[in-house]
Amino acid sequence: MALNLSRNTKVFVSSGNGVGATGGVKTCHVSTAGTGYAVGDIVTLGTTSGSGVNFKCIVASITGGGSTGPVATINIPNNFRGSAFVANETATETAVENYAGTNNGSASGLVVTVDTVAATTTADGSRTGTGTFKGNEVDANCFRIGVLDGYSFSQGSDSTDVTISEAGSAPNRGSKRFNDSLPPAEWSFGTYVRPFVHGAASFRADGTHDCCENILWSALAGTGLPNASDTSGSAVEVTTGSQFGSLCKFDQSDVHELMKLSIYFALENTTYRLNEAQINQAEIDFSIDGIAQITWSGNATTIDQVEEAIEDPSKFIIQGTSAGTPTSGTTDTFTETYNFTDTTGPSDADYLRNKLSSLYLDADAQGGGSASNGLDNRTYDINITGGSLTIANNVTYVTPETIGVVDKPIGSFTGARLISGSLTMYLDTKSNGSNQLLTDLAAATDLVTNVFDMRIFMGVSGTVDTDGEGMEADDFSAPGVEFNMPKAHLTVPTVEVGDLISASVEFAAHGTDLLTGDEMQVKYLGSSSHTQSGYAASGARALDSA
Repeated sequence: MALNLSRNTKVFVSSGNGVGATGGVKTCHVSTAGTGYAVGDIVTLGTTSGSGVNFKCIVASITGGGSTGPVATINIPNNFRGSAFVANETATETAVENYAGTNNGSASGLVVTVDTVAATTTADGSRTGTGTFKGNEVDANCFRIGVLDGYSFSQGSDSTDVTISEAGSAPNRGSKRFNDSLPPAEWSFGTYVRPFVHGAASFRADGTHDCCENILWSALAGTGLPNASDTSGSAVEVTTGSQFGSLCKFDQSDVHELMKLSIYFALENTTYRLNEAQINQAEIDFSIDGIAQITWSGNATTIDQVEEAIEDPSKFIIQGTSAGTPTSGTTDTFTETYNFTDTTGPSDADYLRNKLSSLYLDADAQGGGSASNGLDNRTYDINITGGSLTIANNVTYVTPETIGVVDKPIGSFTGARLISGSLTMYLDTKSNGSNQLLTDLAAATDLVTNVFDMRIFMGVSGTVDTDGEGMEADDFSAPGVEFNMPKAHLTVPTVEVGDLISASVEFAAHGTDLLTGDEMQVKYLGSSSHTQSGYAASGARALDSA
């Protein structure tokens, strides 16, 4: 018996569930060992006896004890298994290169026989395949997420109790319970806010600004993976310029279903997959004594245990010279970059200190100004002491109610998008400070809705040159994050009594109107360079296929 320690958990988030097109290699064996191969060689098996394509393997060991020789065992990451294969089909080597991309011209003759193939559903047949894992190339879709202590995932059950209620001296008092349905699974985890910039050997273009949690922003606000533009449902733009950096917008989020994710909790000895997961809420914390972080939470239709290593982003399968059930491995060399992208190391991305955060708050003249119980044109000078920002999608899952069947959720849809939060500040008397804000808002009795140009610069001091300007390249210097809410509505601050008198103000981000999703933009700029051999966007370490 083996137990699972929570501290040894790895979390992976992917837009695919590891199952690609029909006919992906599930089990195989080396039928002809060939000659001249070295451990680590990446072998393209391009000539097949049938119609299979895109099958590759990595030489794990050789026979003979030398530096090169016949192949003894091979490793197969998830996205190397190809498609359109059938049982007993053979695949012969057509190209051999090492991890750095150098060809091994002395190797030849490897033949692999396919024993079994995968279908278009998960191994247990319960979920339709949504694509293989991609750890590099420009369309990387699977990422290891560095989560904080306190993560959770669970799925309960709904039941009905039937009871007997009788009168008399000897009543029957029995009861019976029935399982009705499985409600949506619930999950939650926290991440640090970690911007970075891509180096020459990375999964996106050199100089592109990015962040470790980009796939989560993409699922929170759109239907597609990060891209160079916010088209085709992509809510996150990744650019090389400092004007926009990595930019998350919400103009692609007016849909019934946002991007569905497969979330993997790879425990020490067991891996669980959350299917068709949706991000319902993200809460950004501005506590000045801590490191900037976000708590992500949401739901999923079901939770299942990943039984097949080929469907697990943390594993690869190992096959030898005889047919049979493969063994599996978890060595990063054969999973990272192939199955997933990992930027969780301290040197891979920046951390942000909330103590360095700043606030820009400006109001144009509204309602005829203060003389008419409105607001004057004023830029406030306020230092915040804490706060939070919450983005909620209000996702609803629907579950059938069939008698005699334990039903599962069949899907979800979005509700109203709400972006709101609160900020705390000391109550001061400086010019255009917090007391001035309290006074102005309390006096603006003719304004049912007020409008402030509000920007929170996380982990950095920010500046705005011109009232009402859009995002500029010089708003702040990397590393940092800007939350830009051009039409924020503020409530009247409340006074809080402590050792120092402080004030708390709640806010909500509004769009240009009810029909326009431009309530907020989130801009990341990184400084730490993420570079690792094998990650190159133009490389061929991972197949660029479904």
